[in-house]
Amino acid sequence: MTRKALRRKIQARNNSLNAHQAQFSLTGAQSKLALKKHSPYLIIGIGLLAGVVTRVIGWHAVYSLVSTGASFYPYIISKGSSPDESNNNG
Repeated sequence: MTRKALRRKIQARNNSLNAHQAQFSLTGAQSKLALKKHSPYLIIGIGLLAGVVTRVIGWHAVYSLVSTGASFYPYIISKGSSPDESNNNG
């Protein structure tokens, strides 16, 4: 592989990683905004409920549920509660 081709390949990989990092940062910021909208008591209660469910049904079942839910998480964050939808009352 020539030096020029190798340099292009590295630059393409770098651009891909930069795009991935930007998407990851955006998802993180959206997650923080979603968490700030809810009461801390609700978040603690959900965590407690998750602990009880984990104890009852076991780690393997929880892992499969969480992995399925994680695939829907970006969709829920982006479509679930946009500020424009909550202001339109009619």
